[in-house]
Amino acid sequence: MTSFENLSNLEVNKSGLQQGERVALPENRLYFRKGKVGDLENHFTDEMNEKIDKLIDEKLGHTGLVLK
Repeated sequence: MTSFENLSNLEVNKSGLQQGERVALPENRLYFRKGKVGDLENHFTDEMNEKIDKLIDEKLGHTGLVLK
């Protein structure tokens, strides 16, 4: 259900409208991006990166999961 192919084929992700809706949602580009490695630098400030790193450490630090 959450595969890229399935999500990209949903009407709301094609037109910005859910079935039966008449009011458009914000543009999809505000929610989706290509997700290229290293592209985060073009979207996050240093402060945002620090906050995300801290949050990941707080939430996942106890799991032993190592993110590089």
